[in-house]
Amino acid sequence: MILVVNSGSSSIKFSLYKNEDNKIVKITQGIAEQIKVKGKVSISYNQNKYEYDIDLPNHKIAIETILTKLDDLNIIENIADIKGVGYRTVHGGSISKSSLIDDSVLNKLNESSKLAPLHNPPALLVIEKFREFLPNAKHVACFDTAFHQTMPKINYIYPVNYDWYKNYGVRKYGFHGISFNYINKKYEEIVGKTKTNTIVCHLGNGASLCSTKNGKSFDTTMGLTPLAGIMMGTRCGDIDPSIINFMASTLKKDVAQINDMLNNESGLLGVSKVSSDIRYIEDGYRNGDELCLLAIELYTQKIANFIIQMANQQEGKVDAIIFTAGIGENSATIRKKVIDKLFLLNVKLDELKNEASYSDYLKISSDNSGVEIYKIRTNEEIMICQDVISFL
Repeated sequence: MILVVNSGSSSIKFSLYKNEDNKIVKITQGIAEQIKVKGKVSISYNQNKYEYDIDLPNHKIAIETILTKLDDLNIIENIADIKGVGYRTVHGGSISKSSLIDDSVLNKLNESSKLAPLHNPPALLVIEKFREFLPNAKHVACFDTAFHQTMPKINYIYPVNYDWYKNYGVRKYGFHGISFNYINKKYEEIVGKTKTNTIVCHLGNGASLCSTKNGKSFDTTMGLTPLAGIMMGTRCGDIDPSIINFMASTLKKDVAQINDMLNNESGLLGVSKVSSDIRYIEDGYRNGDELCLLAIELYTQKIANFIIQMANQQEGKVDAIIFTAGIGENSATIRKKVIDKLFLLNVKLDELKNEASYSDYLKISSDNSGVEIYKIRTNEEIMICQDVISFL
């Protein structure tokens, strides 16, 4: 069995898989949440959902509870049956592929924590505790940054003092790489060819775009940290960096406090003043709310601008524009508004297909569109599971 783990500062999402005759089958999934606050564990198994309100004072107790409940529900007979554990790890610095966790990898994760302070520290803690509980399993770190290590230097170097890059690693790293890797492979499977040129819009609460050229990451919108690029649920995306000092001085706050506001109080939430959840903003948009209208127009314009930039980098040879993740997969309004703003590309949407329900993927461009448009459901967990299997 393979356990896939996606941890946050107050939650641990998990899924359990088995590999039978080279076919990966999901057994169960669940989440331990409200860690350090109150505590709740939910597990879905055999079309039933089991929920437990239980005190989770720390991540160690949460992990112990997860493994105990898997045993109590007879999902596993023995925790030793878990032969591999894969961890979604946000920042791996310059590591270019999923890696078996050893002291060297842990040191890299520690070094990268200053670049992903919200993500890497809880991931390190969860890795440490799972290794204690499952000492004989293979533990594999799967990095959101790894897929982007193929970017050419011109696309990851910032126009700042070059010593910042040489001495301190200041460069674009990019994120959501596990999702982009899955979507790239899935699209090539759908169309039956390799080395494709795509522009993938991973639109969730966190959001970024990736340009793949000849099947490899060529450019992406997130940068040194996940704050850069398009506006997101609560993150601002690209802004004039002078705003930070200006607002620190104006509000009598330090740079760290302003950075926290740019991460947690900006983006769709900051502009709409309603929510970071696109569903509530779309409700306001339909009801004529002025700020919700502004938020959606600004959001889709930022996405469209980056698509045009990436198409130019690909010399106009774009095979497909693909929408994925929570918003990209489910919001017909956002997809339509983005496509409608791509005036320099010959793209045409089939509006009935754009609105249509689907399970895995659906081509939503019209027959006379010069570029294919798809909505494809991402599956980061299966990519992590496959990487773990490669080490077993």
